Amino acid sequence: MKGNNNAHAGLLAVVGGYLLYLAWQQFEQYRNSTSDLTPAASIVIMIVFTLGGLGTLYYAWIVYRQGKRNDDENEGESDQRKN
Repeated sequence: MKGNNNAHAGLLAVVGGYLLYLAWQQFEQYRNSTSDLTPAASIVIMIVFTLGGLGTLYYAWIVYRQGKRNDDENEGESDQRKN
């Protein structure tokens, strides 16, 4: 199961990074006044994408840690069976 947990955490990290990238792009458009949105809408979108990206990255870290913990426990059980 190690590969599945790592793949899941990796995909979540990519999604979180992309959301942060979108927030940064919106910030750049807001700062350069090239956005088609109102300033208030741009700020709301930046906040939502930033929080979503950070939350997704945090969840990816939790999934990775949990998968690593489960793998360590499974290795301990298989070592006990061999003895």
